[in-house]
Amino acid sequence: MNDIKENRVFYSIKTAVKEPDAVEVLDLHFKSLESIPEEVFTFHNLKELILWNNEIEELPADIAKLTKLEKLELSGNLIEKIPAEIKNLQNLKVLVISWNNLKTLPDEIGELTNLERLGLSNNHLESLPDTIGNLSKLTELVVSENNLMAIPTTISKLTQLEKLRIPGNFLSKLPNEICDLPNLVKLEIHENNLIELPENIGKLKSLQKFRAYKNILETLPESFCELTELKKALMYENELTTLPANLGELTNLEELRLGYNYLKTLPESISNLKNLKKLSLTRNEFDNGEKERIKSLFGPQVIEWEG
Repeated sequence: MNDIKENRVFYSIKTAVKEPDAVEVLDLHFKSLESIPEEVFTFHNLKELILWNNEIEELPADIAKLTKLEKLELSGNLIEKIPAEIKNLQNLKVLVISWNNLKTLPDEIGELTNLERLGLSNNHLESLPDTIGNLSKLTELVVSENNLMAIPTTISKLTQLEKLRIPGNFLSKLPNEICDLPNLVKLEIHENNLIELPENIGKLKSLQKFRAYKNILETLPESFCELTELKKALMYENELTTLPANLGELTNLEELRLGYNYLKTLPESISNLKNLKKLSLTRNEFDNGEKERIKSLFGPQVIEWEG
């Protein structure tokens, strides 16, 4: 019976206050809350607090009282700042504060050393603190749709990171240190202002999915072709005029989207992409001869010229 009680999810304060010691999961999403009820901070065994899609304007310092908290979901509120007291949540593994009004993050966020997932999309963040590099257990970092102009070089310390999502910002370049992430499987940098990729991007040996569409890339570094685990590369709507000659070394590639660029030819080595299932070349500058050559390498079910 004890196990059943511990795994119960409470959906109202009224019910939860009757068994305060039993409250480990409290789900108050879509309750039209303007603040976090004071009673919440008395549930000292609370492990998961779900408050998304309310109208909460403040994350109070009292959040520090919930020392057993492992998951905090606050997306879809009106929160403008995270208090320094967040550092007390030493058991926190998941923190999601997407779709709020955050403009900055406190340095103390770097003290959440057990954090595994951090979601900050759709805020107004202009920078990330250097201390973010202290989140040594982080596997997923999502900072999509903010106002970031740069990524701190300390990102290189996030050696457990598997997913990095930073599309929809104002990045013109990435730090070389972003390439020191040995476990990175997914990198999303689309819809920024990127004019180039780091020369040593080939160091991302675990990378499988790469989204860099809607930037202003003109070329790819030679080391891009060292991403031998890559399965999906989406680079449409850039300003690419050429591709590396050794592109064919990406032998695990299954999907390559290069539409809406300025390519006139594809490298000879592309014939080595035996696992390719989709090659999108819409709106480039291939002449008829080059189109026929490409058609001879791949079947019509693989190549997409329009649409």
